[in-house]
Amino acid sequence: MKTRLLIFLVHLIIYTSFSQEKKWEKDLKSDLYQVGWIKQSNEGNIIASGAKGLLAMNNTNGKIIWHNKELKAIDKNTYLNIDGLPFFYVEYSPVVGKTRGIIINSSNGNILFDTKDKGYRIKDYTILRDKKTILFELLDNKDQKLMNFDLTKSKVNWITDLGQVSGLFKKLIGNSFINHGPIFTKNNNLIVGVKDEIYALNFTNGEIIWQYNTKKKIKALVYSDNNNSLYVGIKKSNKLKILNPDNGEDITPGKLKLRGTLIDVMPDKSGNLILVETEGFNIIDPTTNLFKWKKSFKIDYLNEVIPHEKGMIAIGKDEKKSSIALVSNEGKKIWDTNINGYAYYATPTDKGVLYISTERSNILDYKKGKDVWRRDVKFKSIPAVTFDENENKVVLFENKKGYKFDLKSGEINLFAEDIKLENVKRKTPLVAEYIKDEGYLLSTAQHMSLLKPNGEIKYSSYYKPASSIKGLVGVAQIGLAVAGVDFDIKGSMENIEMLSSLSNGAYRTSQDQTDGTSKSFEFIGVYTGPDEKNMKAVFSIASQRFFNSKNIKDSQFIVTKVKRENLPNIHKIIKINKKTGATETQIDLLDKTPNYVIDKVDNNVFVNENNHLISAYKF
Repeated sequence: MKTRLLIFLVHLIIYTSFSQEKKWEKDLKSDLYQVGWIKQSNEGNIIASGAKGLLAMNNTNGKIIWHNKELKAIDKNTYLNIDGLPFFYVEYSPVVGKTRGIIINSSNGNILFDTKDKGYRIKDYTILRDKKTILFELLDNKDQKLMNFDLTKSKVNWITDLGQVSGLFKKLIGNSFINHGPIFTKNNNLIVGVKDEIYALNFTNGEIIWQYNTKKKIKALVYSDNNNSLYVGIKKSNKLKILNPDNGEDITPGKLKLRGTLIDVMPDKSGNLILVETEGFNIIDPTTNLFKWKKSFKIDYLNEVIPHEKGMIAIGKDEKKSSIALVSNEGKKIWDTNINGYAYYATPTDKGVLYISTERSNILDYKKGKDVWRRDVKFKSIPAVTFDENENKVVLFENKKGYKFDLKSGEINLFAEDIKLENVKRKTPLVAEYIKDEGYLLSTAQHMSLLKPNGEIKYSSYYKPASSIKGLVGVAQIGLAVAGVDFDIKGSMENIEMLSSLSNGAYRTSQDQTDGTSKSFEFIGVYTGPDEKNMKAVFSIASQRFFNSKNIKDSQFIVTKVKRENLPNIHKIIKINKKTGATETQIDLLDKTPNYVIDKVDNNVFVNENNHLISAYKF
């Protein structure tokens, strides 16, 4: 009797917490029998897969929009939303026959592409917005294929074979087999590089115009529209090849020999090409296809060259030591300096070259390459980065310390020291966010802490991961492929991207960060018609649906597992106020391995309960 009463009370408590916020519920037992999983499409519809088919529900009221009874028990891991479009891809394995790859219009259920008995599987895609097409990369067993899909007509234009793949690569869905490109030439031909093959295709019909085998892996493929030439760097080759992109003819002059291993070929702002190899770098004049300098500029462990108005910034990287040099446009050294540790990040700023290595960080001034900061800043992992709009300073946090860095003056100041965050270690991949009038949010999927501008911690919390979360993600591994450096650098790659944006003057605003927005603008639209005045929308997608992420809301969602005394553990979805750290709302998930969707745009949660009841809750 006591056990029954306890179970009744538990269910009553759970029911009460749900019923207060429930918007709608839909029992799909008769429609799907058992619901294996739910997802949310780009325009907001809830896609549900079950034993009796695949269907979509309106996210605002739960009404079924469409139901395809043929597509039964689809594998959740194959679901892929096509960015910015009302399309998604799934793979269906019928009882008899080959696995089918299918592209579906999520708004009406129309099947736009079906491999049927051909057995194609989509690996990756590239949206060409200006051409209103998508390039899909397909696998047919070991055969690689490129598909041109017309967005205006919602149909396949062409499918072209691009050779075969070997090894386990064919099993890894989601990784591109195109290593270079797509590149478009003056004649609107499409060029792609795949391992040691270059393909030039007629973009209208997909016909291969010419094909070129380099025998070894292609390391660089650059097209210059200044002289309509294609530059090809080949692994372990001592020569840079130049091809005519119209017919694949080798038009390389005899003097473009390399002394070492090719690293990269890239254009600069003036239209010249920078050739970077292990033994030095030089400038190619596209009018003659010859080197501009008599001697290439050499630097130890050369890895990267950054064109800049002050000259060329050459960066050498090795496991224990690195080097940075400023080189004139005539190939003469202005200055160079040695750096302790592996310099995994370097960028030009107003005051000089900012670098971060595994041992030290500083700014080197443009005149003599001298340190701008009086003392080195030591980051053992990639620092969390944000921008304080009130103070106009970059905020860096790592290893219990917070710094404020003025990009214009070049000054850096330690404003927080010995900061202890709940269950955060040096290798924890923290990201930072500026919270207007409050401070700096330091977070991961399971952490939230707020560091005030004066260096004090306002709150710090850790939430135990749910069983469905497999540890921490977002750890960077830098240098392994490029320089053969055998170590990992811990931290989030988002911070490197943020540093690059800030150093190029892209400061995020408070509205972008904390205020949210009801304003939407078109991310991609496809129209057709005889002229501009009589265009009809094929479809139009608003960015608000896709890109109002949790980072532009006042609160953050976290899924956590809570231990209960004498009761089974329970999973909760909690909404936490970024300014206060307080839990605003929480929803209990009944299943041990819950299947749910968090809609961060409209602050809704959709839960698949007991594999047949879909419920929507408003936060």
